[in-house]
Amino acid sequence: MTERTERSDRPDNFGSCLCEAVKFKLYGKPLQCAVCHCDSCQQFSGSAFMVNCWYRKENVQVVSGNSLATFHEGGTSSGSTMRRSFCKACGSSVFQQTGDLYEAGIVSVASGTMLDRREAIPSLEVWCRNRRPWLALTHSGETKETQ
Repeated sequence: MTERTERSDRPDNFGSCLCEAVKFKLYGKPLQCAVCHCDSCQQFSGSAFMVNCWYRKENVQVVSGNSLATFHEGGTSSGSTMRRSFCKACGSSVFQQTGDLYEAGIVSVASGTMLDRREAIPSLEVWCRNRRPWLALTHSGETKETQ
């Protein structure tokens, strides 16, 4: 993972929820992008999996977030408490953090909220034991049965 310590005044990417009530700027490239098949990410995204891109907290700047709500989810498969942030107006999944990511100062951004998704290339796929049997992903990253 590449760490960005200095940030320019010009964002490298932007993002928003579906209704654009929550908007944010991203600085630098993602540290890592991961596909997650855990039950929790499937429920949070409303899909078969979720692709999340990790950024250092200081490289994520919320510029419009009055509609941003955070839910603290306990009892996940990994045993970690998840902080899940979403838009109260449209329900879009926006950010999430495991306890470990929170402690490390890393924010996981839902890749579908990013304006430019070209950098959202997975290098990791986790909770593959929960992957839907009809789903086949092609990437050159690491795969893990759990996390």
